[in-house]
Amino acid sequence: MEEKYSRPQCCALPGGPAGREGIMDQRQYPQYPQQPGGPCPPYVQQPGMEYPPYPPYGGQGSAAPPYGGPVYGQGGGPVPPRAPQYVYQTPGSMPGVPGGKPPRRRRNRAPLVAVLLCLGLAATVFLAGEAFDALRSGGAARRRPTPGEVPSFTIEDLPEDADGGLSTVEIAKTVGPSVVCINVYEPGSISIAGSGSGIILNEDGFIVTNAHVVEGSSAVTVLLDDGRELDAWIVGSDTRTDLAVVKITADGLVPASFGDSDILQVGERAVAIGNAAGQLSGTVTQGIISGLNREISMQAGNSVVTMNLIQTSAAINPGNSGGALVNRFGQVIGINSAKLNSSMFEGIGFAIPSADAQPVVEDLIAYGYVKDRVALGVMVIALSPVTGPANDLPSQGLYISSVEDYSDLNNHDITVGDVILTADGVTLETTSDLLDVLETHKPGETVRLEIQKRGSGNVVTVDAVLAESRSN
Repeated sequence: MEEKYSRPQCCALPGGPAGREGIMDQRQYPQYPQQPGGPCPPYVQQPGMEYPPYPPYGGQGSAAPPYGGPVYGQGGGPVPPRAPQYVYQTPGSMPGVPGGKPPRRRRNRAPLVAVLLCLGLAATVFLAGEAFDALRSGGAARRRPTPGEVPSFTIEDLPEDADGGLSTVEIAKTVGPSVVCINVYEPGSISIAGSGSGIILNEDGFIVTNAHVVEGSSAVTVLLDDGRELDAWIVGSDTRTDLAVVKITADGLVPASFGDSDILQVGERAVAIGNAAGQLSGTVTQGIISGLNREISMQAGNSVVTMNLIQTSAAINPGNSGGALVNRFGQVIGINSAKLNSSMFEGIGFAIPSADAQPVVEDLIAYGYVKDRVALGVMVIALSPVTGPANDLPSQGLYISSVEDYSDLNNHDITVGDVILTADGVTLETTSDLLDVLETHKPGETVRLEIQKRGSGNVVTVDAVLAESRSN
């Protein structure tokens, strides 16, 4: 049996002989190379946790782009794990991450490092800018609702008279019209570059999907269950939670009913609906809820984001990213996002819980970003008992590799090469430890840091004022 995995690569730390390179605040997506012979190039397979890929349009597709977006603020992205870990590659599908109400974390579990899928599609045809703009113009009206107009993301109670729930046929008929195919286009191209899925939120045309599905696109179209294809625009995208919202203008939309993921039980029936392979829209697969609050680390290159996800045995294929995971009552309780892809594993897929998605989606619609998320303004690298001493640094802590201009740390003479040891009294071993502390604060509040100065080795205490992060 062949298992696809890779180990994080070691490379020199800034100012040190050997270490693990990483950034804390923003993840970068790879460029998708052209591929002759097919309508669209597939995404390049990346090590680490990635999103379900864009399904291929003509030929075999591969993996999705990594998470991109801030963890600690504008710029930068999370660092790689402290110690070498196996990174399982997931099959390709649509691309796709955090804010608002922080995901629930299980601190005593070692995070599983998996890979999300994203497959590329058709061959690329390049046009002059004017011709492309003319072709893609005339889409959905781009007016963001005012605070009083923001539609609510309603999570409904279980129906009182549902008994054992709906049959799979009834679920497909009920939820199928609410699940759409999302096609994305790269700059300068009129050929589809990738495909994913989405879920209609309301009759106003707001649709939730994965951030990795629409990331880096220049144009987006939505194919409805009734065959209509409409231009869409990206209302907001958050790579930390792998969630995005797009909008269309259309009549006769069928919104999905969302249920409460917090009351799910392991073993209950689950149905996944999405645009499998990018061409098989409305594909229905069935399984069970295999696990809850699975702490999954999504890795893309040097970027790692940890999320608490629903595990399901319902098949999640390339193109299913952003599709619906449905309970036996026909309520959407998760947004499909990732799976493990290996000959050693079968039926291990993951979905973003509806309860975690709710506050993020509401902020994306209202503001275009997740409000009240703090930014410390540094890029850091997690040290380990191997990488730290090899660079004459502590065996644990977060090495500062960059300080942004807006960061309050500049006012405390904190520079590149210093090491953050604790935050609000919490010893920092991983970047997730710092993220957990920061998520308890709001912009304008202070976080108390113990920092070891480079060279002297002196430990100083700093009360740093946190900024608001408006990046995704």
